[in-house]
Amino acid sequence: MTEPLVNDWAQMGSEVTVAALPHIAPVYKAIRGVKHVLEWPFERRKLQLFKRYRVAQQLRGQFDCCVVCPNSFKSALIPWIAGVTERLGYLGESRSWALTKVLPNPDRNHRESMTRFYRALGPSAAYKSEENLKQLFSGGERNALGTVQRDVPTLNLDREFVKSTLLENGLTQQAFTVIAPGAEYGPAKRWPIEYFSELALQVAQSGGTVLILGSTADQAMGEQIKNTAHEKLTSLKGVIKNLAGQTTLLQAMALISSSKCLISNDSGLMHIGAAFGVAQVAIFGSSSPLHTPPLSKRAKVLWLSLSCAPCFKRECPLGHTNCLRDISVADVVDAVQNCLTL
Repeated sequence: MTEPLVNDWAQMGSEVTVAALPHIAPVYKAIRGVKHVLEWPFERRKLQLFKRYRVAQQLRGQFDCCVVCPNSFKSALIPWIAGVTERLGYLGESRSWALTKVLPNPDRNHRESMTRFYRALGPSAAYKSEENLKQLFSGGERNALGTVQRDVPTLNLDREFVKSTLLENGLTQQAFTVIAPGAEYGPAKRWPIEYFSELALQVAQSGGTVLILGSTADQAMGEQIKNTAHEKLTSLKGVIKNLAGQTTLLQAMALISSSKCLISNDSGLMHIGAAFGVAQVAIFGSSSPLHTPPLSKRAKVLWLSLSCAPCFKRECPLGHTNCLRDISVADVVDAVQNCLTL
């Protein structure tokens, strides 16, 4: 969702370096506007103050401006300690003093698209003079990266890497369907496992190949989906493989980019599929496609928009998760057929 922001900075002629934790850093290697990618040596959700101080000291004098995308206190520490001149970010966890320019967070009841949320941290926020703005936007949409739609993220992978990844897994371009059943945020964003199993079974019964992708946290879920479907599978041609937790993020990206179709919850892999422009069905529960949509013309969104939705909760506060359970396997199959025609 930050790719359009990166392109805005690159269009101005900035040399963009992205620093991110290892679980997300590989994504930025597939973004054209990124010159360098730094993998933070930190553990997720931990302050590790002394380690951050040492890293910040190593970065002193290397950057003129830092855009702090996360709202956390610890995310703002390194650019402040490193003495970066311009430090932009949203109002977050008691960190205004660590930023030079602070943007107010949007009203929680009127959440806009996350791409626009991040793009507000672009060059116009850092350099507000009329001359700078004219220089930034005088070229319209065309720049050294090509003509792009500013609010639509795009990813690009090395073709040879994609070919080798397919070869290693015995796959052919556009000859398999990817299922991504995970959603790190919580169960209120996950379509039921038994529904995913039935979906995988239907694809395999028709002679198709199904790949289940996700993180190590999704591995057991993937096994359950595969095993449940295999118990009923009678087709000799159908194949269901669980690769959740068995690929790197870049390999998973390569597989998604080469797939016939992607079916997922509202998750990181959903956004990766959209950025590659693959046919996809995105299933929404407690979150909202108005806030974090798959930005692709080939995406079909399934969202019931119940009276209690979106609640943005990790677990259903009413205990029924009807926003997900009432989306049937037949609904998803129909949506798959529709998106394949786009």
